[in-house]
Amino acid sequence: MSEPRLEVQNFVESRFPGAAVERLAGDASYRIFFRIRPASGPTFVLMDYGSPFQEETDDIWLGRLFRRAGLPVAELVQAVPEIGCLVLEDLGDRSLESVLAEAESTKGATPPAALVRAVELAARVASKGTPVLASSERAEGPGLDSDRFRFEMDFFLEHFVSGLRGLADTPGELREQLYGLADRASATPTRVLCHRDFHSRNLMVLGDGGLAMVDIQDARWGPDSYDLASILRDAYVDIDDDWLEPLTNKYLGLLDRPPEPGGFRRRRDVVAAQRMIKALGSFGYLTVVERMDRYVEAIPRTLARLERLLPSLEATRPLHESLLRSGLLRS
Repeated sequence: MSEPRLEVQNFVESRFPGAAVERLAGDASYRIFFRIRPASGPTFVLMDYGSPFQEETDDIWLGRLFRRAGLPVAELVQAVPEIGCLVLEDLGDRSLESVLAEAESTKGATPPAALVRAVELAARVASKGTPVLASSERAEGPGLDSDRFRFEMDFFLEHFVSGLRGLADTPGELREQLYGLADRASATPTRVLCHRDFHSRNLMVLGDGGLAMVDIQDARWGPDSYDLASILRDAYVDIDDDWLEPLTNKYLGLLDRPPEPGGFRRRRDVVAAQRMIKALGSFGYLTVVERMDRYVEAIPRTLARLERLLPSLEATRPLHESLLRSGLLRS
């Protein structure tokens, strides 16, 4: 569907007479996005849920929480629940993914400034967002716990192992090792607010070089290293392994109460392994079921990183060997 629903078209015409409307490239969400170009003045983004809603959506509630914490997300211009859409501030088209792709010539040198800013923002989410979430009505809300991570391991087995790779029979020890990884990844001395999909396609570079976050509707409690692990092993861009430690040091130095560095690094790597395997499950689903090809190129990069990371951790060496025997680490 390239054109908005009739109800949305009628709303736009009444709210922004004469405005042009263009479909934006979609993500893995059920929501559809359009850019509204009024005859004069700023542009806006319309988020279409496809049907009316009554209660506040997570985009509305979490957007307010992030803004209350002083974290950069799009301003809500108008909610239109009767037709099921939001009008949001337009953060532009320049993602961190595109900026880092332009900076690839610096690979192996100092991390690009935009990547450093992303790590700084991850630290702000953890430091500034956590107390706001803790004092909110969702203080006892959902988290990235063992059950959630085990579900993501099952999703990997279904959609990457079986769906994309066509491996009909999953070795019994592989599932158990994946569950063990899920349990270890969920173990954290401190839960923090996590964006949950903190990667370069969800970080927009603004005109002043600052960053703003999109796709915030799944933010929740999670391990203290989760968003950092996500950006350091971003599936969509090449990040030099030599940058991991200085960027981790940057992150730890910005936390109000930094954890013990050695334990944090171990947790970071275990979480990164779990998250990359979870991502492969998503890529399998989006490729095979949704027939979206924009995620295929992320698979070899993710497999290569797992090939390097898993044997470096004592706890994940058996999992690495099982994946190798099953042929699941080949690109």
